Amino acid sequence: MRILFYPQFPAIDGYTLVAICHELGYQGVASPEDPFDIAVAWADETWLASDPVLEAVARERPVWNIDCRDISKRRVDVLMHEVFGYGAEIDPRRFHGVCAVKTDENARGRGSVVQAPTTQVDPAFVYQRYIQCSEHGHTVNYRVPVIAGSIPVCYVLGREPPLRVLKTDATSCRLESPDVLFSRDEQRKILQLCEHMGLDFGELDVLRDDADGRLYVIDVNKTPAGMGIAYRHKWTVTQRRDALHLLARAFDAAVKQGLPRRRGQATEAGIQSLQA
Repeated sequence: MRILFYPQFPAIDGYTLVAICHELGYQGVASPEDPFDIAVAWADETWLASDPVLEAVARERPVWNIDCRDISKRRVDVLMHEVFGYGAEIDPRRFHGVCAVKTDENARGRGSVVQAPTTQVDPAFVYQRYIQCSEHGHTVNYRVPVIAGSIPVCYVLGREPPLRVLKTDATSCRLESPDVLFSRDEQRKILQLCEHMGLDFGELDVLRDDADGRLYVIDVNKTPAGMGIAYRHKWTVTQRRDALHLLARAFDAAVKQGLPRRRGQATEAGIQSLQA
């Protein structure tokens, strides 16, 4: 199996999809002039324009993430409102309490924690209510891989408590089934949000608010990394092997089924299975 990565080619082995390809023996190619079986719209950027090369490819074969062109935090929050009925973004000039400040651009900087209300508002940043997510008194967040409308496995990441910097290093990791962490309705909504975002392959950062028990999808990544030697999630060799096996099996099964079909069909199958 040969996969076209376009318009960019993955530059590091630590990308999750690269590790999956290694596991499956899939070969990556960088040029649409070379023979390939499927394609991935690959660019480690927050906003993308429609690409005429990929549009042409999509008329003949699957192109993963071709419709995922905006993974900004504002876009995620808009879709949270549409799917879950609520979101995390607040007006820092009116809100009273602790809030999280992050760049709207994906995976840039560690963010900060500030006290609101404040008049120091930067339009390049988003302001969200601070969501405390913990287990047994320890700060955690949930990393949720999504592959063609399915959630093969989840990671529970222990983290150092945020003080001034919002994104702290992970101190531990354990693998969990999505059924352990989320209800069927919550899983359905997570997949529905991915469908609206155009995300066929990626990972979500999800928090469960200690205060009200509700889920918040706070970040979406369509080029997730973390399978390399520099990974800081502190998981064991066995955990990495088990996670990669589950991810590779789900990706291989989707490819063999001809997924993803362009918008609506691939994810809908996963959503329907959760309603059964």
